[in-house]
Amino acid sequence: MKKETDKNNMISTRTRIIEISVCVLFYMFFCVAFGVYIGADSKGYMEMIAAREPVYPLLLALFRMIFGKDSYLFPVIIFQNLIQAGAVFFCVDYLRTRFRLPEYITIMMYAVNFGVAFLCQFASERGAIFSSNIMTEGITVSLWLVFMTLVIKGIIDDNGKALFLALILETVLMDTRKQMAVGYIVIFFSVLLCRIGRDKPGRYFAKLGLVTAGIILSVATAVCGTRLYNLVLRGEFVQNVRDMNLVLTTSLYVADKEDDRLIEDADARELFQRTYELLEETESNYRFAEGGLAGLEAHYEEHYDVITIEITKNLFEDFAREKGFTDELDAAIEADRLSGVMVKSLLKDNLGTYAKVYISSVINGLVNTVAHRSRILDLFAYCAYGIYIVLFIICRFKKKKRDAADAALIVLGALAVNVGVTAALIFCQSRYMVYNMALFYMAGIIMFYEIFLHHKTAETSALSAGESVGE
Repeated sequence: MKKETDKNNMISTRTRIIEISVCVLFYMFFCVAFGVYIGADSKGYMEMIAAREPVYPLLLALFRMIFGKDSYLFPVIIFQNLIQAGAVFFCVDYLRTRFRLPEYITIMMYAVNFGVAFLCQFASERGAIFSSNIMTEGITVSLWLVFMTLVIKGIIDDNGKALFLALILETVLMDTRKQMAVGYIVIFFSVLLCRIGRDKPGRYFAKLGLVTAGIILSVATAVCGTRLYNLVLRGEFVQNVRDMNLVLTTSLYVADKEDDRLIEDADARELFQRTYELLEETESNYRFAEGGLAGLEAHYEEHYDVITIEITKNLFEDFAREKGFTDELDAAIEADRLSGVMVKSLLKDNLGTYAKVYISSVINGLVNTVAHRSRILDLFAYCAYGIYIVLFIICRFKKKKRDAADAALIVLGALAVNVGVTAALIFCQSRYMVYNMALFYMAGIIMFYEIFLHHKTAETSALSAGESVGE
């Protein structure tokens, strides 16, 4: 019996080695075949500008120090793709072990993750997998997969260590990209919704309190991390700038020319007038959109980067310099102040148009999370959500399937929070939505397996075991 157990353990180890090797080879193929992708945002990270959170610029600086200024980017994407390979293996291996998934289901799980990579490389306008990008998504997509795996493990296995590690990882994610703060919402509501009924009331509320305290500590650590980074690099204990740019783009898009009367601050009003001239020249305003919500969504998506990068990125800081803020950081801080004044002045009078843009962005985000925008794939996405919800309801009301239901709820909650928050602050481009794509399909596969195939697999295993005993 001991020899048989050792043999099974050896096979299990061998299988894992093969799987992680396949993952590494798969992502290394994209490194070698397609190389480094430099996007519009890449320069800001390479130059460590004040608008960027510290983790990714520091990572690039480390590789620059090791490999030299002219040859460090390729080693960066090798590192990023290794992280991606490890994250995919970590997630699939946990789900396979936790739900006792057979080999063919495990292969499907890997195929889903590889399929997302192919979609990003060959079907997106970017034409590159995110782990080969010189931007925060180069590491945040893979770290988010690890984070979600830890949250699921922490909830359904009642594993405090996993939740603790998830909070540590979320601190890193927060200091890599502000959008990743959605992870705090995911952790809190995962405990709130999925541990109820699993724990006695006293333990449940104690756990909720501990998680809340952990979130507060994590946020404080992330904020201090950013401020210390700026203190060392720029001599000022401040947050990174351009945080208001998140809402500024939408505020400008939904504004009308006569809204300058809403802005009491003279400098902010003058800057708005200059900005609006550029919005009209580039047709980057809702008035140029045609075709209802669908047309509004398509038009805003087309002009989002125009407003954010081509118009406001330099204009606001240049304006601040004109007003006497000659220091780079001071100019950026003043630009942030002017952005905040504009947002507060403009948004309250344009909530109706903002709501239309928000709804169109949510629809765009929901589709982009599970597919690629097109007439046919839009319909596919709606059907996929419908099937997912039906499977969730079935699993939720079957006691033995609750683990699968809770895992699916955590994924769906993360998806909804990401779409909702991103639509409110930025815009639901595919690069912001890809985080939960593979997780959505993996959760769906697990629910389908638990409902329709698990008992068949168990019967087959029992039959095989019986035949072995008989022999």
